[in-house]
Amino acid sequence: MDLSSKFDAKAIEAQIREYTDSLNLEQLIFESDKPEHIRFIEGPPTMNGIPHAGHLRGRVIKDLWYRFNTLRGKKIEFNGGWDTQGLPVELQVEKELGVTGGKTEAIKKFGIEKIVAECKNVVKKYNVKWLEVDNLLGMSFNHQKAYWTYRDEFIEREWQVLRKAHENKILEEDFTVIAYCPSCQTSLSHSEVNQGYEEVKDPSLYYKVKMVDEDAYLIVWTTMPFTLVTDAMIGLHPDEDYVHVKVENETWVVGKTRLVEFMVEVKIEEYKIAKTTKGSEFEGKKYIHPLLDHIPELAECAKKENFHVVVSENFVDATTGSGLVHLSPANGEEDIKIANKRKVRVFSPINDEVKFTVDAGKYQGLFVRDADTVIVEDLKDCNALVRIGKIKHKYPLCWRSHHPIVWLARRGWFYKLDRLDNKAIDAAESVEYFYEQPKNRFLGIIKEKHPWCISRERIWGCPLPVWNCEDCGEKNWFFSRQEIIDSANTLPDGPNFELHRPWIDNITIKCKKCYSTKTKREEYVLDTWHNSGSAPYSSLTDEEYAKEIPAPFFTEGIDQTRGWAYTLLIENVILNNTATAPYKSFLFQGHVLDEKGGKMSKSTGNVIEGASLLEKYPVDLIRFYFIWKASPIEPLSFSTDELMSRPYQVINTLFNLHLYFKQNSEYDNFDSSKTVSWAKENQLLTSPDIWLLSKLQKLIKKITEKNETCRYHEAAKA
Repeated sequence: MDLSSKFDAKAIEAQIREYTDSLNLEQLIFESDKPEHIRFIEGPPTMNGIPHAGHLRGRVIKDLWYRFNTLRGKKIEFNGGWDTQGLPVELQVEKELGVTGGKTEAIKKFGIEKIVAECKNVVKKYNVKWLEVDNLLGMSFNHQKAYWTYRDEFIEREWQVLRKAHENKILEEDFTVIAYCPSCQTSLSHSEVNQGYEEVKDPSLYYKVKMVDEDAYLIVWTTMPFTLVTDAMIGLHPDEDYVHVKVENETWVVGKTRLVEFMVEVKIEEYKIAKTTKGSEFEGKKYIHPLLDHIPELAECAKKENFHVVVSENFVDATTGSGLVHLSPANGEEDIKIANKRKVRVFSPINDEVKFTVDAGKYQGLFVRDADTVIVEDLKDCNALVRIGKIKHKYPLCWRSHHPIVWLARRGWFYKLDRLDNKAIDAAESVEYFYEQPKNRFLGIIKEKHPWCISRERIWGCPLPVWNCEDCGEKNWFFSRQEIIDSANTLPDGPNFELHRPWIDNITIKCKKCYSTKTKREEYVLDTWHNSGSAPYSSLTDEEYAKEIPAPFFTEGIDQTRGWAYTLLIENVILNNTATAPYKSFLFQGHVLDEKGGKMSKSTGNVIEGASLLEKYPVDLIRFYFIWKASPIEPLSFSTDELMSRPYQVINTLFNLHLYFKQNSEYDNFDSSKTVSWAKENQLLTSPDIWLLSKLQKLIKKITEKNETCRYHEAAKA
């Protein structure tokens, strides 16, 4: 192949594409047979949008690793993978269908089968876009062998992780407080919650409640007035001092540590401390909730001896607010633990749309956060309002809809990760991370051992294969299509039913315990992160998995410390019941930012689309820029001006060196069979030749070492 003598990068690119296509080079590499076989598992992009500059950086790093190791004589299974289920795809479908009222409206208007069909259409549409970009970028993926997380064969393999979790009592149903997105109308995992905090303004409410056995008021603080509807207890720290303070003609109880700041905050200058008492001495004292007339069902709860009482608990932070907090077991993770410990009723009159139900009395039908202002007014009307203000604080938003999360008591299925003992920690510590900062962050997350809520109240996803028996309450688990068929009472869609809703929902089975046929599948699907987290097992055969996992190298963005890297490791440990990670090394990549160092987002209009970038600029230049610009773990501020400066000069220089060599080798009648070994044997090497060859070998050694340790930017500048 003769390249042009003029440096026109896009023209050269077209020439090379045509030449490699004529050789069918990719297929030759895929079919090559080399002694060392290794596997790469792609972190599957979600099929709900088009690739942007951030995606390109990750793919360039993956392709560099693949080419570097292929050139070193390794046979690499470098197959693609596509994340095709879950919230991201469903929300895109809702958008394209013009749904504004969320899941409830979508089901009512279109039905589950139509939504599932549209999800498949969206997946196929965006897959075409991704393949186009991968082709433009020159990616080496074998897309003919790509895995798709929505396919039945993948789902059945994924169910085997559930089987192991169920057998080893890691998987458990629980009624507890879960992060819940009102917009997506589904529960979220702890890891998902930690993916997106933003500063928000919330009410800062101080209100007072009358104690039953003395003429004093407890001063309570909250940032969520709506939780007064589900209030069950008031918490004080047992070892902290609390003061009875005379304010005009009333006695208030406030934490001593916060007294001065509190009085400034509520704008009270005249007050007098009457006595000081330890928080533990308030234990068990009853109080009168100020809104009982508006919430009859809460008034019924209050008749119980252990409801609307003061509790002394160590988790109470006496350095914030008034030093007293109200406990709402329906809306607080710590609160429900205390309620369960003390056998206090969890009063939760909130539906799937996060609106109050009839049991909430006056507040029925209100979205809970819309009830905040109404409740504040009602507190004012009954003389229970002390002070209402605003507070700025970090608050979690849904990772997909960006809607503020609400904490709700709900049923769900969990991996109880503390039951893995230290297996996950030991597995994580055995991995090479190349850089200390992401390593320490990841290990810290693994050590949390927070329960993972794996169930989602959605439509498009891997179904949870559990059927409830209406007669005896047995939970009937099945972990393969054949197991379902063998126990089925009815198969309305035949034995080849699709393993998705609504078809799997139509099946009734015979209860394993009482043989009743009054059974119904729990309408949960799995967390989409569970789908991709099972990929090393679900995308391979048992034989491939046994031989090739742990794989030598995985890489994804730094946000995947709580995402894919986390779920991969947890699921592999569950699957094997040993401290085994599915990867021997993991490189976390920094994000791609705009040229000013700002986050790229559609709302600000600074997102660089992958296809338009690759069509406009030389692909080799883009690939080199992503490697040259910064350490792979650092954020990269992308600038097309910078792209066309120093990196362009480097590529131009390399091309001209190629021309120089080509011209001189033709002039000298260069014979490629006459190698360095031949020259050495014939004693033709001069001192300058040896010096140059030595410099070359040192450079090769340096670049090899840098590439092996993921110092790609240093290799690019060597």
